[in-house]
Amino acid sequence: VGLLLVGLFTAVFAETDKIAYIDSDKIMRESADTIEAQKILMDEKLKWEDEINEMDKEIEMLYNDYESKQVMMTETAKKEAQEKMQELSRQRQNKVQEYFGENGLFIQKQNELLTPLLKKMQSVIDKVAVENNYLMIFDVSAGSVLYAKPNLDITDLVLEELENYTE
Repeated sequence: VGLLLVGLFTAVFAETDKIAYIDSDKIMRESADTIEAQKILMDEKLKWEDEINEMDKEIEMLYNDYESKQVMMTETAKKEAQEKMQELSRQRQNKVQEYFGENGLFIQKQNELLTPLLKKMQSVIDKVAVENNYLMIFDVSAGSVLYAKPNLDITDLVLEELENYTE
């Protein structure tokens, strides 16, 4: 009788609760929202890189000018030219840090764009889990799933729901 109950419980449990997985990397690569956010971020990055490249050109021009004229320059003029190049180099380095440093504008913009997308993705995953009675959904891109049958992959379902999701 006990074995029969265990078997019946296992059969009922297996019917109602399911496990699935997603590939969040794939979702992030293929989601229209993420693609748009990536475009915005890359446009900003290119703008910042152009600004730094302009500073590089100016530094190079000052250096070339200094090199070609230094034999005719007074010590005071040499010192002023060197200080100007050093100051522009410092300004360039500050811009690099401001834009691409640890807490730079690039990271800030990336977080600003991705945070709502990640929240939306989590809402969709929650919705899919509830609607399909999933007990657990793993993320294979996190590296913790060593093996799973392909029929447990609901990445495309989540992607589809994500594209149609309205809050």
